[in-house]
Amino acid sequence: MNPNFDRVASETLQNHSKEIFDNITTNNALLYLLKKRDNIKVKEGGRSFTHPLFYKINTSFKAYPKLGVIDTPIMDDITRAEYSIKNICGSLVISTVEEAMNSGDKEKLLDLADVVRMTAEESMSEVLGDQVFSTGAGADDFGGLQYLINTTPATQTTVGGIDSSVAANATWRNQVNLTGTAAFNTGAAGLILMNNMLSACTFGRKGPRAVITTKAVYALYEIGLTANIRYATTELGDAGFQHLAYTTLPIMFDDNCPAGQMYFVDCDSLWLQVLAKGNLTITPFEYTHNQLSKTALMYILGNLTTGSRRTNGLLATITG
Repeated sequence: MNPNFDRVASETLQNHSKEIFDNITTNNALLYLLKKRDNIKVKEGGRSFTHPLFYKINTSFKAYPKLGVIDTPIMDDITRAEYSIKNICGSLVISTVEEAMNSGDKEKLLDLADVVRMTAEESMSEVLGDQVFSTGAGADDFGGLQYLINTTPATQTTVGGIDSSVAANATWRNQVNLTGTAAFNTGAAGLILMNNMLSACTFGRKGPRAVITTKAVYALYEIGLTANIRYATTELGDAGFQHLAYTTLPIMFDDNCPAGQMYFVDCDSLWLQVLAKGNLTITPFEYTHNQLSKTALMYILGNLTTGSRRTNGLLATITG
């Protein structure tokens, strides 16, 4: 038996939890963009996540006569969208037999602890990648892109606690176009749809900062590009993500993106919020009571949130 293993494994995991979290976020294009724009927000606590939302202008700002009396209304112009805290977690199990087999050699201990760390990191990356695209249909799931940038936003009643089916809350709906087939390689229909969606999502300086789609639609877009267009953008040039350029935006594919869909994402209004005490927290290893093993738990307490749905858009049922 090696009395030092628990310490080595715990230090390898717990002391490097921030590094593990960074590796996870840079393994996903959307999470990388959020991190790059400082939109992964760590909150100290709270019963839910909120996102500031400006829903009307201050009516006192207007043209006045030279000595006109300036209005001084008490404006109720700021509210908050509210999102529940979700829990993504898993277990890390070390066999007592494997521990005994790796005893007596520091390098073996580190190798085993690194393997445990690597498998946990890869597993959490896969799950978090799925969750940021979640429909939010599961009670325990994130409200991911399919929830926040929805195919039928006019029928949603509970996004961030706001009923977007009400006409007065129409600005709380994302942009959507369900036209369908959009030829990229045989005509301009695809590019026309993209141009129209970008225009619909743009309000002054606010609007999409990236386009995320499937490998199939990405390939259609690439075929439609002319030979003299420069493909790369500086946005993801050093990050290792395969991407093309669309106007000033990077366009990339994600294996989690639903078939035939293309998301126009305003990364500035989209946050991944996590609790400080649930920011990829890893518990100490403890003996399992009914088998020869030791177990630790890894978890993230967070959710995907937005304060501006109208600057996000979706093209659906693209078949080329």
